[in-house]
Amino acid sequence: MYREMLHQSVADLIEPLLQTQGFELVELQLQQRKGQWLVRVFADAEGGISLADCRKLSLEIGQVLDAEDLVAASYVLEVSSPGLDRPLRTARDFQRQRQRMVTVFLHSPLMGKTTYTGRVAVVTEGDLILHVPPDTPLTIPLPQIDHGVVELEFK
Repeated sequence: MYREMLHQSVADLIEPLLQTQGFELVELQLQQRKGQWLVRVFADAEGGISLADCRKLSLEIGQVLDAEDLVAASYVLEVSSPGLDRPLRTARDFQRQRQRMVTVFLHSPLMGKTTYTGRVAVVTEGDLILHVPPDTPLTIPLPQIDHGVVELEFK
């Protein structure tokens, strides 16, 4: 229970800070190790995030966390890019990947399968339309998607 409350409190605190600087909170992880917390913040921006951005955000987030004293014990803060294998979870995540190949993992089977790979064609508020090879459109309800990943393409 404490971990969930702490997670929400930290997210509520740092999300506006990230947004004012043009970044978004992709993922927040909290883990307790040997009497101290590990706070991992994965942030991203439309054009990507640099090492200098991560360093700056780390300092600012650390100052805010210290000032608010949310984490009861000592903690280690890591601020990072989500990387190339960033999980795609929201309509916005998939929209950014238009025309790219993705693999989508479903909560439950759709037409007998729980995994599909295809090119992102259209994203609406409720659906993802993939062009599955050879070029067959497939509509997947977004709530049915657990997550997706971008497939690397070599040309």
